[in-house]
Amino acid sequence: MTLKTIIFRTAALIPAVFVYLAALKAPVAAASTVEQRGEATFEASWYPRSAAFDGQKNSFFHAEVKPELSVFDEATEWILQPRISGGTAGVGVFDFREAHVTSRIGEIDVLVGNTILFWGKVESYNPVDVVNSLDYSRGLMRSKKLGAPVLQVSLPIGSGQLDLFALDFVKNIYPSQTLREHVGTRFGEQVSFSGGASESDIGQAARWSAYYRNVDLGLSWFRGIGNAPRLMSQSNGTLQPDYSRINQLALDIQYLQGDTAFKGELIRRKGQYDRLGAAKSYRAGVLGLEHSFYDFANSGSDLVLVTEYAFDSRNSLSHSGFQNDLTIGLRWLKNDIDDTEALTLLTQDLDHKSQLLTIRFDRRISDRVTFQTSVRLPSRFHRDPNSSVLAKDAAIIAAFTYRY
Repeated sequence: MTLKTIIFRTAALIPAVFVYLAALKAPVAAASTVEQRGEATFEASWYPRSAAFDGQKNSFFHAEVKPELSVFDEATEWILQPRISGGTAGVGVFDFREAHVTSRIGEIDVLVGNTILFWGKVESYNPVDVVNSLDYSRGLMRSKKLGAPVLQVSLPIGSGQLDLFALDFVKNIYPSQTLREHVGTRFGEQVSFSGGASESDIGQAARWSAYYRNVDLGLSWFRGIGNAPRLMSQSNGTLQPDYSRINQLALDIQYLQGDTAFKGELIRRKGQYDRLGAAKSYRAGVLGLEHSFYDFANSGSDLVLVTEYAFDSRNSLSHSGFQNDLTIGLRWLKNDIDDTEALTLLTQDLDHKSQLLTIRFDRRISDRVTFQTSVRLPSRFHRDPNSSVLAKDAAIIAAFTYRY
C-alpha cells in the first residue's frame, strides 16, 4: 500500500472524529448548531413463487436504523449517519452512509469523508452513476449505495459548478444463500483485481453541472475501480468478485418544454467486463421523456407519463441487461396532505421479450410515519441470460418508516 493511499484512508476517519469533538463543544459554542434526527424502517417481504435454489426462504423481516448527527456553523458542517440493519435473511450491515466534514473557503467547498453521490436524470436505469459501490445484502434486484470515501472540491465555473473527486475503493456487499434474488452459488469473502486495477487504487472523477434556461446539464468523467465486477468460479465452489479499472465519459441532460421533460444519459466506457467476462469499450445510454397532466380531469391529482429506451452497443453481451429495453410508466400524485403517490413501471427487453412490472405506493400515515408497499412481477425472465436466475423472484414488500 502506497503512502498516498495510507494518507487518504486515514483521512476518511477524520470526519467521525470531528463530529464527536464538535458534538462535545457545540452546546457551549454560541455560533454552532447541533441537530439530531434519523429514521427507522421495518419491512416485511414475501416471495409467492417457489424458490429456484435449495435453502432459499420465501419470507423475510428486515429492520434498518439510520441515526444522524449534524453540527454546523457559518463555514463548516459535520455530518455523521451510520446505518445499522439486519433481519431474518442472516445478513447484517453496519456502515457509514454519511460521515464527512464540509467547509467553505471563499467560493470553494471542500468535503472529506464518506458520502452518497447521485449522477443522472432518468427513472429506469442510470448508466452515468458509477461513483458508489453497491449493497446487495437484500438481493440482486434491490441494491443500495454504500458510502464512498471521498475528497471532493466544488467550485463555480461559468454558469455552473465543477466537482472534483478523489475516491477510495469499497467492495460490494452480496446476498447470503438463504435470500431470494440470488445466483444460487455462495459469494466468497475475498475479491480480486485485474484489468490494471489494484486494491490501493485511488479513483478520480470530475463533473460539471449547470442550468441554462430550460436545460439541466451534467458532463462527467470517471477513472477508477468499477462497481460491476465479473464473478469468477473458485475451486471451493464460491464466486469471487473480480474488479477492473474503468474509464467513463458521460452526459446527462434534461430539457423542459412546457409540461414535457426530455431526458437522457449517454456514456462511453472502457475496461468494463461484459456478460462473458471480456473487457471491451462500448457506448450505452437511456433516452426518455415525461409528460405531466396537472389537475387531471379536475381531480386535483397529477398524472405523469414516463417512456424510456435503453441501449448498449455490446447488444446481448451487456453486463447490465439494459441493451435494448423499453420502459413505460405512470406516476400518480394525489397532492393531498399525506403525500399519497403511486408509480407503475413496465420494462420489456425487446430482444428476449422478458418483462418486469413494478408497482409502488407511498403514503404518509402521520407526521413521523410513512408507509410504502411495492409489487415486483418478473415475466419470461428465463429467456434472458442476464436475469434467468431471478425468474421466480416475484416479490411483495411492505415497509413502515418512523422519522424522528
